[in-house]
Amino acid sequence: MKHINFRRVFILAGLMTLVVVFAILWLQMISSPAERTGTDFISPYSAARIAQRWGAAHVYDLQLQQTIQAEVVGFSLAPGQVLMFNHPPYLVPLLVLLVDGNYVASLERYAAIMVALYLACAAIIAWILRREAWKQRNILLLLAGALTFFPLFVSLVNTQDTAILVFGGLLCLAGILTKRDWLAGLGLALTSVRPQVTVLLAIPFLFRKQKVFGWFCLAGGILGILSLAAVGEDGIRGFLNVMVVSAGGEWYGMKEPVMVNLVGLLWRVAPGLGANLIHWIGWAVYGITLAGLCVIWSRSRDIGETQVGLAIVLAVFAVPHLHYHDLTLLLVALMAALLVLVRGGFLGVHKAALVPLALSIVLLFSNFAPVLKYNFPYLVMLLMVVVLYIPGVIFRSKPSFHESEMS
Repeated sequence: MKHINFRRVFILAGLMTLVVVFAILWLQMISSPAERTGTDFISPYSAARIAQRWGAAHVYDLQLQQTIQAEVVGFSLAPGQVLMFNHPPYLVPLLVLLVDGNYVASLERYAAIMVALYLACAAIIAWILRREAWKQRNILLLLAGALTFFPLFVSLVNTQDTAILVFGGLLCLAGILTKRDWLAGLGLALTSVRPQVTVLLAIPFLFRKQKVFGWFCLAGGILGILSLAAVGEDGIRGFLNVMVVSAGGEWYGMKEPVMVNLVGLLWRVAPGLGANLIHWIGWAVYGITLAGLCVIWSRSRDIGETQVGLAIVLAVFAVPHLHYHDLTLLLVALMAALLVLVRGGFLGVHKAALVPLALSIVLLFSNFAPVLKYNFPYLVMLLMVVVLYIPGVIFRSKPSFHESEMS
């Protein structure tokens, strides 16, 4: 009887399951008028249509956004029933190029850009791993797991711009690993699609590797100039007003109880605290996290994958507004954690390459039970922190690291 290669069976079955599930979710969304107009894409779509009809300075006008969104769904919306566009102004010119009066075609073009960015993320990961002397087949296996990461699927089905955030995070990690401060700074600037995440990732560099912060300021300044050119002073003021409203967490579509951060956890386990107290706790922990990261940076002899991975995990947990699709950012922290494990001899490359796929499968099946869907990610975050700083708690370091493990 021929020996069964269970590793190969697991890989093929896992990848096929993830791809089939994604295909079903995508086709279900794109073929249903109610579902495709209920995705987050209606927000950037409305911003682009406003820019085309009334001028880019008005893209943050909530009343105009509601007008466009009512046209898309085909019925009147209640006052305040608008999924507001709260993304940086420098994205507006790109959206104007992608969007026209055909909502479905516009959505597909937008999704294609996000897929292209995820492929660029895969190229960055491959570049990092080649520098680590990984064999090609292990790199391809890890990339297969990364590109089928379940939160990444969710970001595409929800038509979110999470790919830009992940791309920026990977550029930052690559810059730190290769001592290219300019690359790390550029990556940090691109994470500004989620400004609250950027603050936690960038400010600590004031205390160590200040050149990274300098490059971040330069790149961020260029994006700021592009934003001003795109929407003008009135548009910038509108963006800041929208950010204030978004920070309040109570606008239509925020859905805080289904977030996978601290605020979401508090809503689920202690709803009696009320919105105000939950928000105060959330922002207080956010401030404490920022202060803690600054202390860690100032006391670190150098900044490497451990610190970057930790900052990303803590940002995912502490940022007050963060949904399931934003968990895709954990791919950057996962890369950092795997580097720690392989470099330390805690895990062979052939096993490390399987981790993204295995984690994605677990996340997929946990999605069928709400108690697991919204709580299992916290366990993943905790394990990542342990692996990054004290991997010996979970793994036993091998006495030597043989080339055979690189096969």
